Amino acid sequence: MTDARPNTPVPDELNAVRLEIKRLAERESELKRLLITDPELREGKDWLAEIRVTHEARTDIKEMRACHPDLVAEFTFPREKTSVVLVGLSSDGELIPAKRFRKDAVQS
Repeated sequence: MTDARPNTPVPDELNAVRLEIKRLAERESELKRLLITDPELREGKDWLAEIRVTHEARTDIKEMRACHPDLVAEFTFPREKTSVVLVGLSSDGELIPAKRFRKDAVQS
């Protein structure tokens, strides 16, 4: 298998992937909105969109923590989470938060 971006540094490719995922998520949201609001669009050539409504119960942990802090503490356990945070690099090596770096890149 050949790498589609052989000269792209890994952090730069990760940023490109994240931007594409964001773009696709926005498109998915728009398509869902169209399907929910317009029943005429629900039948495709290969796929049929069914709209299903489900109900779920959710616990408001913020409120529970406020009302029963000892109980929440008793059932709260630490866990380790590893994440990759991208930070933009300016031409002079300054670290720039990703959101601002992306915004500046779009505007230039």
